[in-house]
Amino acid sequence: MSSSSASTQASAAAATNDVKKETQKILRAAALNIVVLVDHVNKFEGVDGTAVGFSGPDFKKSIDDLASAIDKEVTRFLIACKPPALDVEIKALCPKINAGFFQLVQTFDHIPKLAGKTYLDAVRKAVSRSLVTAVMLFNSFIEDKVEVDKSVLADLAYTASSGIFWEHCKALSQIPADNKAAVSSAWMSSVSSLIKDAAEELSDSLEEAESKDDDGEDGSDNDGYSDDDSMNGFDPDIPADRVADGKKIQKMVMLTKHTCDKIGLRCIRDCSPLDDERTIWLDRLVDLGRPVQNAVDDLIATLFVDDDAEWKKQSAVETERLVNLLGELVTLAITFVDDSHLSWFELCRKQLDATKHSSNIAR
Repeated sequence: MSSSSASTQASAAAATNDVKKETQKILRAAALNIVVLVDHVNKFEGVDGTAVGFSGPDFKKSIDDLASAIDKEVTRFLIACKPPALDVEIKALCPKINAGFFQLVQTFDHIPKLAGKTYLDAVRKAVSRSLVTAVMLFNSFIEDKVEVDKSVLADLAYTASSGIFWEHCKALSQIPADNKAAVSSAWMSSVSSLIKDAAEELSDSLEEAESKDDDGEDGSDNDGYSDDDSMNGFDPDIPADRVADGKKIQKMVMLTKHTCDKIGLRCIRDCSPLDDERTIWLDRLVDLGRPVQNAVDDLIATLFVDDDAEWKKQSAVETERLVNLLGELVTLAITFVDDSHLSWFELCRKQLDATKHSSNIAR
């Protein structure tokens, strides 16, 4: 909707007073029906058995069609609720909206477990949010509000109920076509793009530290930080005497970045056929990729530890952790990767082994 949050709330409050008590009971009953669906969707773990016969693209088209039909009915509902409220129209639309959401959940119930955990979670989130925001929308027009599980509402920090509904109704048309698409999106947002950002920030910090060292600066001049009491003495620069070690860390980070980019392209994007084994494999890649991303951040953070002895100790620990996590990810990645890319991953393994033996983490 194009109206502001304040005007939406004001309109909803006025409409609440305009909708008759008898009609409000019907609205509340409709909202309670949707709450039951929310509970079912959040507990559903997929249909047992193979994913053969389940078509992600066909499923997505069915969801698109249902979302469009529900959108039209809810739009009519909102118009009917505006003062003066059209009670007859509201009573006629409530069963239609309930039926639309029931059919949506029936379609959702056809997803097999082996369609992929990441895929199922993505669809569940879109369906659940649309249902919850529909309940919030009904609550805008009734005095005896229907309660929704607080845990379900935790990530919905919004107040304009009607605006939220349209936002998430649109999200239904953007669900991934299959687990490969879901994993590809999750990999990009929670692994590769974050590692790329970390690598770029580290590169900038090292360049700045080298530049200051070349200029003969010791980092204690008026750089805008050391004299700022609000920073509590925090120095955002890498000390000049850590630049050499920082470049070793940078090599490890870049190896991680290139490896994760390679996995995104050759393991996830090029995954074919999307059978049951590969579907599970893709989910595992995401499960192992996220800790790798966290380890990159933790390793880079050691460069900013104040105590010299402590930073070296932490650096050694975090380097070893990243090497081990990346090694596990590479071992998993080569399970189904095309033979033409095996040599690259074997080279990555050799570099990881070299890092173990040449760095100060060698035992």
